[in-house]
Amino acid sequence: MTFGSRTLLAICIVLVVLLGALAAVQYRWSTRIAAADAQREKEHLDSAASLFANRFNDLIAETTGYLQNEAWAALNSGERLENTPKLVAELYFLNIPENGAAQVRRLAGNGRFETASRPEWISFSRCGSMAIQQPPALVAPIFRVVAFQDRGDDEIKVRRTVNGVGCFVARIDTAYLRQTLFPQLIRDSFGATAAAEYNFAVVKRIPPYDILYGSRARADLKRAFFAIDPGRLPFPKAAAPLPAPRPNAVFIQHMESTIVTKNGSTLADLFGPGIWELDVAHKGLPLAASFEQTRRRNMLLSIGVEALLIAAIAFLVIATRRMQQLANQKMQFVASVSHELRTPVSALTILSRNQADGLVVGAEKVKQYGELMHQQTRRLNEMVEQTLLYAGIHSGLRRPARDQVDLLCLIEEAVDARRDELERAGFRVEMALSPELPGVSGDAKLLRTAIDNLLSNAQKHAESGHWIRVSAVHGAAEKEIRIGVEDRGAGIDPASREEIFEPFCRGPAAVDAQIPGSGLGLSLVRSAVEAHRGAVTCTSEPGRGSTFTLHLPL
Repeated sequence: MTFGSRTLLAICIVLVVLLGALAAVQYRWSTRIAAADAQREKEHLDSAASLFANRFNDLIAETTGYLQNEAWAALNSGERLENTPKLVAELYFLNIPENGAAQVRRLAGNGRFETASRPEWISFSRCGSMAIQQPPALVAPIFRVVAFQDRGDDEIKVRRTVNGVGCFVARIDTAYLRQTLFPQLIRDSFGATAAAEYNFAVVKRIPPYDILYGSRARADLKRAFFAIDPGRLPFPKAAAPLPAPRPNAVFIQHMESTIVTKNGSTLADLFGPGIWELDVAHKGLPLAASFEQTRRRNMLLSIGVEALLIAAIAFLVIATRRMQQLANQKMQFVASVSHELRTPVSALTILSRNQADGLVVGAEKVKQYGELMHQQTRRLNEMVEQTLLYAGIHSGLRRPARDQVDLLCLIEEAVDARRDELERAGFRVEMALSPELPGVSGDAKLLRTAIDNLLSNAQKHAESGHWIRVSAVHGAAEKEIRIGVEDRGAGIDPASREEIFEPFCRGPAAVDAQIPGSGLGLSLVRSAVEAHRGAVTCTSEPGRGSTFTLHLPL
């Protein structure tokens, strides 16, 4: 390798090392980024779930306030109740006197309260609760406030006594929850596209844990809701105005809230975290596993890109080395062609000069000179034809013909054209051609060139054996025709058998023996056969000769 190629190789090694370091750093970064993304997504879900719970809780508080104010005012005045919240499917008022049976009034379709029987699902006798589990209902107690004063020497103590007089019971419209409210709250809190990425479910936190919305499965996030902040409840005003308290005045206010079931047993506190639960689950894999899968996929893509870069670097090194080899081969080709051209041109120059100077006298001499000039001219013409043919094939400008070719005649013509020359060189030519050799569709000129080059190659490299055998058989099982040219020359070294078919390449033995040639002959043989979808093979044993076989498919 030259200094430039060694430098390029060193640069490529450095790039590969840097890519490996980049891969290690990228792995650490991807792990941290995936963890940060997962944490950020969890925080986003937590914030969105809190927003969902707060909005629903606000709606419950507003509905409770509506019942304790507008509904209570309409009940006392006998006027129509307007703008009933969509959350309310049925509304009842329970009047529970200290003595006597409870009285039930129901909000009719005309917006006024009418006397009605108590529904079966309202089974408690006192309005001490604020929710019913089944069916879901909201209870808004109505209180009567009695205030009095205790005067002391240094302070005034104001006490208020709260007595319950009844309650509103609003059955919640579960169809409205499922079809409208929950989907709208999810879109507003989590985003318009959240439903495509997450599954949402609303379940009860109290047995029997009924599902109100969606389908329950494993959850990446759970958030309780349906709770009331006591500070947001509108407390009834006192019957008489209270005196303005001093700075050290003490107000005592106490309220309890429970949720009851159908049989009246106490279950949970509505002033706690909430009696319903929102479950958020990432579709497919759990949230953490999904981010890990994304991280692995990104890592695989990164590794794939880096592998492609390393492959590109390796390809660059190989291509550069290949270009250097081709450049060296082309230089050798130019040198060989120059030498090969010089020999026939010099011979023609000398022979023609002798004839022009009158040195050739007699018919025999003229015939001998003419034959020599013909040989050199043909040799020169072959080199030019080979060069032009190689350039035409590899440039794509020359397309092989598709004619019906009689291989038997083609082989005989090629051998007959060289028979005199081979016999003068002392070669014995044997023919073993199958008489029933079928024809093939192809380019007769290319096939003739391939056979001529094999004969010329055998003549150059088999002078020690002076024997050539040309065969042609029809392989019926393989559906191909095999044309072989065998010699008894020095053979080919096994390490050089693949290289000899490369353009501008000549075996070391041929170079050492100073056998003339341009290095294009066998390359043209391979190109001609491959143009017919065939192949060329070589079997050789050093010291015992070589056999080149053309495999032409029918």
